[in-house]
Amino acid sequence: MKDRKVLIMWSVAVVLMAIGIHLAQEFRFFNLESVNLFLYDRADIASRLLQPGGLALILSSFMTQFMCIPYVGTVITALLYLLAGILTYRILSAIVPEGPMMAGFSFIPAAFLFLCLENDYYMYHGHVAFILALAAILAYACLPQEKPLIRAAAGMIMVPLLYHASGSAAIVFAVSALVLDIVRYGLRGLPALIYPAVLLLTAWIYVRLSLVDGWESALTPFMYYSNPSTYFFPLYAWASVPLLMLVSIGLRRLNLKSKASVAVAAAGLACSFIIAWNIYGKVHSNVHYRLVTEQHMAEKGEWEEIIETADRRFPTFFISYMNLALAQKGTLTEHFAYYNPQDLTSLMYPTKNLKTGFTLQSIVYESWGYHAAARQAAFDANLVTPGMRNPRQLMILVRTNIALGAYEVAEKYIRILEKTLFYRKWASEAYSALEHPSAALLPVQDEYLRYDGLKGDMRDMLQADPSQHVLSQFYELYGILEGAK
Repeated sequence: MKDRKVLIMWSVAVVLMAIGIHLAQEFRFFNLESVNLFLYDRADIASRLLQPGGLALILSSFMTQFMCIPYVGTVITALLYLLAGILTYRILSAIVPEGPMMAGFSFIPAAFLFLCLENDYYMYHGHVAFILALAAILAYACLPQEKPLIRAAAGMIMVPLLYHASGSAAIVFAVSALVLDIVRYGLRGLPALIYPAVLLLTAWIYVRLSLVDGWESALTPFMYYSNPSTYFFPLYAWASVPLLMLVSIGLRRLNLKSKASVAVAAAGLACSFIIAWNIYGKVHSNVHYRLVTEQHMAEKGEWEEIIETADRRFPTFFISYMNLALAQKGTLTEHFAYYNPQDLTSLMYPTKNLKTGFTLQSIVYESWGYHAAARQAAFDANLVTPGMRNPRQLMILVRTNIALGAYEVAEKYIRILEKTLFYRKWASEAYSALEHPSAALLPVQDEYLRYDGLKGDMRDMLQADPSQHVLSQFYELYGILEGAK
């Protein structure tokens, strides 16, 4: 099989990946953009580069900042998966020079990377860290084989450098370099055992210096999660690289002809997609993804879209984007019963994900004019966001702090947003609001938390400002649901 056929296969793969990614994860990319906001600030970039995995973090945040644009997240991610497949194939080619049959199987690591996106706690720089590790393996494979001392010295230097640049994904390099040398040189490749030893020493130093939170993060994919997770798909992607290297040894001995190689490569590509879609169907949560979808629509003010795409099988909780959309259209009390409303035992959306739950509250509360509660929810949502740079929550914090008269606090958040690419214009306009803040009509000044329960606060806010039509509909709905208990 010639390189032209490999190129055709990769082109088909990237198109299929892009379609699948868009259908399965379109709205999750908008959420990823808010997890790791890139700041155009030298001091911030320098401080991040001093962290283990800092280079991967910087590169990923630079890419994810563009995911607020439709389709960009899909394109970037598909290209990253294509790059992962190409790098894996080139690594395998170092073992099987005449073995393009591995071109399809090379996308198995990308299949597991795709499954990582299903976990809301997974951070995108885990993708970049893995690709940096693959690039390092390929660079090591290209070193001259006749100079073992140079190879050993280069490998020992690459391990700590890669660990600092990409984090715990450096273990993929240490293990794969060992496998590569044993496959190539047999027992003469055993000195490559020094690479895992250097990795352990490097990790020990970072743990001792408290630069990494324990051994679990230092040597596992948990470094790339904002909270502990039960999804091990990054680990499967890591393990698949040395395993594929071992598999390629067996296939090398088959000495297949061109047509047979094409069939094996096609089977490998099919295997990659089967792994991705079969496991995806088992771990995907329609309810949670619907919440992420409605979150994006609510942030864009696409109320009609939320209503038109609603599914009656999903429960509509009292505080939800669905009810907010109906209220924005002035039809909440008229149509809420059509969408399976829940009773008052489930006032808040029962999501286990703190960030999406707090984000929901901040958006709904702000629409009520409930500035104190909206500020608290936005603060909490931003607090549980890695890096504490959720742009839309920062915008709510600016507005609510201005409404509550905390102008210096609002200015602090404005200064963060003005260092971004897509929010600096909004930040410059927000400065004018500091000069001419509008008076906020609140039931009690300087109250950070609710003081009379949710219903009592809603009542007092309506008495202060009866024109708040969104709040008035929620208040009426509260009474209806309360009476139906």
